Formats: sequence, C-alpha cells, structure tokens
Amino acid sequence: MKLHIRNSSIKKAICSLSLAIAFSGCSMNASQEEGATKVNEQELISVESLFNESAIKDVNLSSDGQWLAWLQQHNGAPNIYVMSADGASKDAFALTEFADGVDAFLWDKHRLGLFVLKDVDGNEQHQVYRLDLNDEGKSLNLIGTEKLTSNDSANYMVFGQASEKRDSLTLMANHDDPNNLKFYQLNTETGELTFLMENTHRFNEILIDDEGVPVAGVRPNPDTSKELFVRKGDSWEGALKTEPGEILSLSSYNSEIGSLYFESSFGAADTSGVKQLDLTSGKIAAIHQDPNQRSDVYKTLFNKDGELQLVSYYYGYREDYPVDKNFQKHWQNITSNFSRRVEIDVVSMDEETGVWLLEVASDIDPGAFYRYQQSDQSLVRLIDKDSQLDPKFLSEKRSITYTARDGITIQAYLTLPKGKSKQLPLVVLPHGGPWSRDYWKLNDGFMTRLAQFLVNRGYAVLQPNFRASTGFGETFIALGNRQWGTGAMQHDLTDGVEFLIEQGIADSDRVAIMGGSYGGYAALSGLTFTPDTYTAAISFVGPSSLITLIESFPEYYRPFISNWFKAVGDPLIESDREEMQTRSPLNYTDRIKAPLLLVQGANDPRVTQVESDQIAKKMYENGLEVEYILAKDEGHGFSKRINKLALLIKTEDFLAEHLGGEVSPLVSDQVATHLAGLEVDISSLSEK
Repeated sequence: MKLHIRNSSIKKAICSLSLAIAFSGCSMNASQEEGATKVNEQELISVESLFNESAIKDVNLSSDGQWLAWLQQHNGAPNIYVMSADGASKDAFALTEFADGVDAFLWDKHRLGLFVLKDVDGNEQHQVYRLDLNDEGKSLNLIGTEKLTSNDSANYMVFGQASEKRDSLTLMANHDDPNNLKFYQLNTETGELTFLMENTHRFNEILIDDEGVPVAGVRPNPDTSKELFVRKGDSWEGALKTEPGEILSLSSYNSEIGSLYFESSFGAADTSGVKQLDLTSGKIAAIHQDPNQRSDVYKTLFNKDGELQLVSYYYGYREDYPVDKNFQKHWQNITSNFSRRVEIDVVSMDEETGVWLLEVASDIDPGAFYRYQQSDQSLVRLIDKDSQLDPKFLSEKRSITYTARDGITIQAYLTLPKGKSKQLPLVVLPHGGPWSRDYWKLNDGFMTRLAQFLVNRGYAVLQPNFRASTGFGETFIALGNRQWGTGAMQHDLTDGVEFLIEQGIADSDRVAIMGGSYGGYAALSGLTFTPDTYTAAISFVGPSSLITLIESFPEYYRPFISNWFKAVGDPLIESDREEMQTRSPLNYTDRIKAPLLLVQGANDPRVTQVESDQIAKKMYENGLEVEYILAKDEGHGFSKRINKLALLIKTEDFLAEHLGGEVSPLVSDQVATHLAGLEVDISSLSEK
C-alpha cells in the first residue's frame, strides 16, 4: 500500500501533491486500520471508509424469492452482487463486471434472469441488457449477457415488465427520432423493438396494464397544470385536470378492481394526498391526507392486489400511517424491535410465503436489510448496507426550522461535529433539483455522505429545504418561481447562515457554500450575488448561465419542461431572456471576492461542460482565484469510486485552506495521482 503524507498546514491539493513524501510498506495503528486516524485528538474517518466498496444499494428479491441482488462497487464502478435469500452475506459475489458500471436493474418476473440499464461514462443514453442465469448446484451462475437495444445514441427508459406478456418490457425512447419520445415494447428474447404508440399527449409518467400497454398517463401543461388521462380502448380520455401548480403523480393501477391510485393536491388542500379513481364511474375518492397538514405524500405501499397498506409523509422526520388493519399489526411488531428512531421501507412482500424484505436505517447508521416472517413474527438481519462504515464516527442529524426574511418557515437539517456547538466553520449544502429535498436518513447518495464527511472534519453543515423544494405543498414549490439567484430561493440560504450566526453556532468569517446541480448554481450565486456572505464556494456540475443551461437541453426535453419555463424563464422569449441574464452568475463575476472550486463531468448531458468552462475562463482572465477538476469519464455526478475519492480529497484541502477544518494526514498514492490528472489548467481554456 502506497500512501502520501499530507501536512495539514499545506492546504492546497496542488501543493500537497507536489510536496508529499511517498512511502510503501508502512505500518498502521489500530485506529487507522479501522478506517480512522487522529488529528489534534479528533478521530477522523478516512475517505476510503466513507465511500468503501462494501456499501450496497437497491437490494431486490428475485421473483421466486430465492435470490437477493443489489448494486455495489466492483472494479471501480457499481455492479450487481447476488446472494441466496436465506444465506449469509459472506457468500455474496459479484455477478457483473461492467467497467463503466450499472445504473439500474430489475429481476425478470417470469424466469430466472435480470435486466440491466446502463449508459457509457454518464452520457445518459441508457441501453438495456439481459442477463441469463441458472441456479444449478444451488449457486447462481451467469451464463450469458445480451444487449437488447440497438441504437447507442438513444435513451431507453423502462416503465416496467408486463405481468401477462412473458417476453416484454415497456419503454419510452427516442429510438427512431432523436427529438421525439415514443412508446415501444422490447422483446426480451429477440431484442425486437415494436412500436406501441406515439406520445401524443406528452406524458411524463405512465402506468401499464397486465399486457404492458400504457393505461394511464400524466401530462404537464405549459401553465404548470397537469392532466390525468386513462385509456379507453384505443383512445385516451381526460379524467382530471388540476389548477396550475397543483401536484399530480401516479401511484398504482389494478385491473381486477378497476381503479387506480394517484397522489394530488387538487381541490382545497395545499399538500398532496392519496386519491382513488374509479375507472368505470370516473368518481374520485380522497383516501388519505397528512394529519398534520404539513407534508405531501412521501411514499405509498400496495399489496399485489392493489390494496393500499401504508402511507408515509415527511416534514423533518418520516411519519408512517398503516391503512390496512392486518398490515398495521405486523408493522407494530416490526417497529417494536427498534428503540431509536429509524426509517423502515418494505422492499417486497411475498403473500404466499409471508416473507417481507425490509430496509432499516437512521441518520448515523446506513442500516441493513431484514427478513420478516409473518407466521412467527420473526425479524432476521440479512445483510448490512455498509459493513465498513462505523456509526461511531458519524454525527446526529437534527431537523430545525428558521424564519426567512419574508416570514416563510424553512425546514432544514443541521449536523454538528461531536462535542462542538459554538463558533464553528460552516458549510451550507443546498440540494440539487431544485424540485427535490433533503432527508434525515443516511442514504447512499454522494451529498448525504459528503455532509457527514464535512462534519467529521470539524464543520457545521446546514442543509436547507429552501422554497421550491418538494414535499412541503404546492404553494411552497410555487414560491420558487422566478426566484433563482437574486431572489428568495437564494435568500433562504443566506437567512439560514444568518440564523446560525445569531445562534452563535457559525463563525461569520468562515462560511462556505457547496452543492451539486442546482446546488452548484446556488454556490455560484452565493459568490456573485451575496459576495460578503461566503469565504469559499464549490460548484459541482452547477450551471453558470440559465440561458446556456436551457438552450443545451435536448430537443425531446422541451415538451416536458414547462416547469422550467415557469420557474426560470424561456430564452426564446426576449423579456424572459433578459431576466435570465440578471440571474446568471456568469454575468457577475466582477463581484466575486472568494475562491471557487469547480467540479464537472465531461459527459454531462444536463449541465454541460461549457457551464464550468465559461465561468472558469472568465474568472481566470479577471485574476480571480479559481480551481477546476474535470472527470472525462463522468456525467451529471460521479459514479466511479476513484473520482469520488479524488473529489473528497480536493474538497478537504480546499475547505481546510479557506475555513480551517481538519485534514487527514494520509491519502493513498493512487488517489493523489488520480486527482492530479483531473486538475484542469485553466489558462488553456483562455487560449480557446
């Protein structure tokens, strides 16, 4: 093992790389062997432990209930691992070895096999593969891999597998027209793609029937209203049209009971609730609403007969409401096993065997998967989600609220270093989307783990669910319209900083902002529109210009992005274009006072490389402090472990230099060398 020794007084990554002393055959003390080291008496978790190869996600049970499969790092990228459902985790093994990883997978409903979705280096042109398996000799064997889709320039989106049509996946794709998404059925034996129907109603979500044919769809309209359509024979009929801004999303369809469930805020309610549409009469019934009237529906759970079992809502913490009495009895049995607050998800329920697959986790524990047996009410821990991450290194995540300058209540999460609570360096970590939100649970997302990494390095971390975040009702989303950059969405972040300064938690001279996607835009906006607030900023795939962002979207996006035009503006409309210019950080680099670190994936189809290139070039030409790392094998976010580790090392050094946090003295030679290869010579951009 080859390591670099880093002097914590040498903060810049470029300096630490050039001055580091490499050595091999070193000995490590016990705490280092466990993934931690002590600096200034604080036990620091290593980046390798936080993003280790044992972490798993997306666990699913095979249709026969015999095998578990999940995604886990293998050969540097996410691949599929499997194990027997009644076996031990030590018997798990890697089933695939894709160099650029797997994005998603699903079990074949009708035979022992898997379907895989993957792109190439983050280009989001997803292709479909079939994995043929057998279980001879009581072990699972991969006997063949077949690429089913044929257009490498198309994006194939899988909506599901027909329950009655054995060899069929329902897809939406721009297969024969790069600017138009249509519905197809993919023969999973031959790879033949059969045209199903035009997407004339511009559905952005659908439910399929037992034959895999779309039976219901939601259409977003330019005024941000939404329409629910149901198929009657060969035609579509409108069942519901919301008012502009109201929430509408599909949940479940069941042909036997002739109804479908959906989530909506149409009518008097501001938050979404569960509704049921009778397909025969057209009548809509309200089934469930948040008793606290604060949150939209977070999750729903249905049994195989299409009957609602559980509804969950999420304000600061998750709240679950069993609907079915028999389910409630078992839910109480399950929850009684955990004394501390946890979140429990039912991954699958086999009603013939009475076996449930559960995922259980908390804010400091990535958790585990459990098997619950209805007959004897037993609960057995099957496999840890991350066996190498010790919760003792992690800090509790607390839901807080504060009042924005216009009186709106903002929910946020605050995480503090162990044993510290006053005059701390602060990192504001706004989420992406922006139509998304942060949650309490420690999940496998990069930003969620990044927050714990920063806290471990001595920073307070604030994750605000600013206006436009989802989950808090339709009005809260609408409050973000035309409020990017110079408006209230950014004020919500600034007001959160001021709140923590007033509480004595944050040191006003040591505040950074870091985020990905929209969060990256917010970081750039913080530097340009509130330059006195932040000491440093990191933008990860963040757009620097709202105009070039929208103009770079693929043409087939346009029918589906009415919410973007409502929230940001349409650059084809001159008055909108002028307003978008005023909200684009690229045009205000002369206001920047603090250093910036840019992070970008070269293959990003959503926030293209030009967004980082153009602001890096402009800052460099103006003599401003800017650094830039570019991964040529990534897209909108990093999936490869080596790139994540390099980003964390760079982040650690950058923030330590400007805010004074801790730096682990050891970093592997491989990561240090890789980081050096990602760093961009910004002067070369000015020559183009």
